Amino acid sequence: MNSHPPRIASWATVALASALLVAAAALPDRAHAQSAADPTRIITTEVVDAHIRFLSSDEMRGRDAFTPDIRRAEDYIAQAFRRAGLRELPQFPGFRNTFTHEYRNRRDTTAAPVTYELTNVVGWVEGADPVLKHEYILFGAHHDHVGVRGDTGDVIFNGADDNATGTTAILALAQYFAQARTSKRSLVFATFTAEEKGLIGSRHLAENLPVPADKLVAMINFEMIGKPAADGSYTLMILGPERSTLDEIFRAALDPDSPVTLVDPLEHQVRYYNGSDNRSFDAAGHITTTLASPLSTDDPFYHRPNDHYEHLNVDYMTRVIRAVVDMTETLASGEAKPVKTGAGG
Repeated sequence: MNSHPPRIASWATVALASALLVAAAALPDRAHAQSAADPTRIITTEVVDAHIRFLSSDEMRGRDAFTPDIRRAEDYIAQAFRRAGLRELPQFPGFRNTFTHEYRNRRDTTAAPVTYELTNVVGWVEGADPVLKHEYILFGAHHDHVGVRGDTGDVIFNGADDNATGTTAILALAQYFAQARTSKRSLVFATFTAEEKGLIGSRHLAENLPVPADKLVAMINFEMIGKPAADGSYTLMILGPERSTLDEIFRAALDPDSPVTLVDPLEHQVRYYNGSDNRSFDAAGHITTTLASPLSTDDPFYHRPNDHYEHLNVDYMTRVIRAVVDMTETLASGEAKPVKTGAGG
């Protein structure tokens, strides 16, 4: 079993405090939250930039789930959840869904299995409606990447787009919904470990949900939302639109004045529905999707050491996250409920 480093190493304390203070500065007073629920006041470029800089920094050392380095990101996320005002689920004290996993190296069948202790980070916002609060929407993204590789040159695979951007979306949305308190359904926010090792964290949570499985209305996953489309347009791809009515709900709710447009995957992108953590929830029978930049499937920096913060477009990220607030408005309010269409497989 791998060892644990100290909670929030000393080198990270100042950076963590700085990023969280930037985020906290955007929060309206709780007493005025209802009247100050404008996403542009809470989901600011400064907040998004602070989170993404920290999560993709060299100090994270690539966030490999099978190394102690991943704990730094998990501590940061848990503290951000607490500062935002999320509640802990009884099953996950400290916002940590910790479990053991026996990993077998499929490339080396003679290698002995290794047992790791892994952690998803999970918090929630209770819905405001006495009936609808017993239904749940889960927002998720993986917080791990592939770590450090090699011994010369740029050896840290920062994973800025993959998937510090998705993790940043979860932190920003959690902060917004915890402060706005506008959702009638309850909202669960989760970041998953070990996606890069085979969707391990999301599979564990999907099979061990902290809420009744039949009350999970939808799972919305985020993957690589750091860059506009190749033509520069602010488009956002929804994977698996043929599988449920989620895409119809999103399009109907999206503000027509939003700079972000929702698009279906191109033919070569359809298969990526099965490539991220939404697949774990799909396999468990839930309605789900992944939201990603159309460029994500063709990004030349994918799984390379130059997947750096400097290549991201923070304005695009911020506008996408705000658009998600619009897109999910009728889901959160209980006005809409997705159904499976029977398409896909």
